[in-house]
Amino acid sequence: GTVSEAGKTARDTMLGLLKTWSKLGISYYQFLGDRFEVPGATAVPPLPTLVSLAKA
Repeated sequence: GTVSEAGKTARDTMLGLLKTWSKLGISYYQFLGDRFEVPGATAVPPLPTLVSLAKA
């Protein structure tokens, strides 16, 4: 586990995002690959856009 409060917050944030991406059919690695501009990575729209599209 984490030691600091900041570490716990970061872990909780990432786990929440991981669950959201999973519900939207996007893998954690797809999202990170796009955000870090990995060559050949699949383009992933911003999270608010994905959530809006899922609601429609």
